[in-house]
Amino acid sequence: MASGWRFQVCQDLSAWVGRLWEEKPARYSRALLETLSLIAYRQPTTRGEIEEIRGVAVSSNIIRTLIEREWIRVVGHRDVPGKPAMFATTKTFLDYFNLKNLGELPTLAEIRDLDKVNAELEFGDIAGPAEADTDAEAAVNPVEPAEEGAEGELESGDSPGEEREFAEEEELLDDTAPETNPLGGN
Repeated sequence: MASGWRFQVCQDLSAWVGRLWEEKPARYSRALLETLSLIAYRQPTTRGEIEEIRGVAVSSNIIRTLIEREWIRVVGHRDVPGKPAMFATTKTFLDYFNLKNLGELPTLAEIRDLDKVNAELEFGDIAGPAEADTDAEAAVNPVEPAEEGAEGELESGDSPGEEREFAEEEELLDDTAPETNPLGGN
């Protein structure tokens, strides 16, 4: 671990000790992971810079979730009108992803090489890249089908912001949308 310690117990006691740290399973949207990767690679960065790169608005819920998980924190404010908060990753982020420092993050060249290796190993033939992304997202974030005629209606407790966030995530998962690299370049 990057922080230097880990709590381990013998297998016989794991069920009992596991009850002490009951956590919901991690379910992260593609938008959240894109936002986190932009912060990790371009820190310190502002919400506006993230929105400019992604091309869509960053939901307040995404920023709130990343701050609550203690993966990012506000490290200052940019000296421009509006004084936007600048975000950077934390030690908890490094621990969660088992990194000692940010230098251990893969470079963009390594990520592109990984795509080539997957194509050479014919992993792409099992399910195309777009299908694989949507299948993985569906497994992580199952979406129940909407009732006919219910499109655009808000249920009690829903807000227009939640509807907009859902529309952003649908847009990101749309197979017909052109593929773009959120970190710039092609």
